[in-house]
Amino acid sequence: MGAPVIDVRSCSGGFSRSTAEIVRSTKGQELFVKAIRELENPETARLNRIEAATLSRLPSAVPAPRLLTVLTHDDWIVLVTEVAPGCMPETPWTSRQLETVLTALDSLQQAVTPCPLGDVPTLVATLGPDMLGFERVTEDPPEGLDPWIQSRLPRLCLSARAGIAALEGDTLCHSDLRSDNILITERGVVTLVDWAWACRGSRVADALQLLSSVEDPCGTLDVSGLVDGVLARHDIAPTVGTDVLVGILGFFVDAARKPVDPGLPTLQAHRRRARDSLLTLVQSRWDREEGASLRPT
Repeated sequence: MGAPVIDVRSCSGGFSRSTAEIVRSTKGQELFVKAIRELENPETARLNRIEAATLSRLPSAVPAPRLLTVLTHDDWIVLVTEVAPGCMPETPWTSRQLETVLTALDSLQQAVTPCPLGDVPTLVATLGPDMLGFERVTEDPPEGLDPWIQSRLPRLCLSARAGIAALEGDTLCHSDLRSDNILITERGVVTLVDWAWACRGSRVADALQLLSSVEDPCGTLDVSGLVDGVLARHDIAPTVGTDVLVGILGFFVDAARKPVDPGLPTLQAHRRRARDSLLTLVQSRWDREEGASLRPT
């Protein structure tokens, strides 16, 4: 920074033990610093290297902080970027902020189709295996499996397979979108952070993944209606969105039973909460489609 650091502000969010700080120098310059010791968490260190490589090549049309440097010191891996403006969305989400982010994602997919990074993996290859969770649940059902899921397992497996196929595409996708990877300014400027999972896939994949993470217990956000709106703008049938959400739900149903990883101590609580929230959304869409004879009973 060319001057001493006089202030450090820690940033919340995420699941790994990476540090995440905004540092300010005596000259007033601010930088975002994310660091991890490879000895303690080699997987996160690997992801930080991938993120650095991705950030260094993102086109200017992508609303992401610019990478300034990558440092190594002993077994530390350190990413230094510009400070993204704004704050994380409020949770529970507000309708205004959710619509703002969905509008930004619509604009982004127009700018990054075809995918400008030719060597990133496909969503089918990266998310596809995770979305086969209901097949793993069928082979080894967890204790206390929800009866609604239990009675539909064969059809949920087929639906998830269709959802995986629907991820095909040639759009650059963030593929890890949830509230703590998004910043919004008061003027509605959206920035996406944590680009370790960049992939190539469907134009609507990021929006569907984001909406799958939105908890809406009272129904005030009408998440299902927002899913339908995203799909309609791309002439995609609502059942396709349900198939993708079923695949994501299968991941959480399967993953929620795993033991707590000491290196990611808050992850399992997140997975259980996501499972329960998404189950309500999938149930309502599935029952609606059964009632309209769009799904065999």
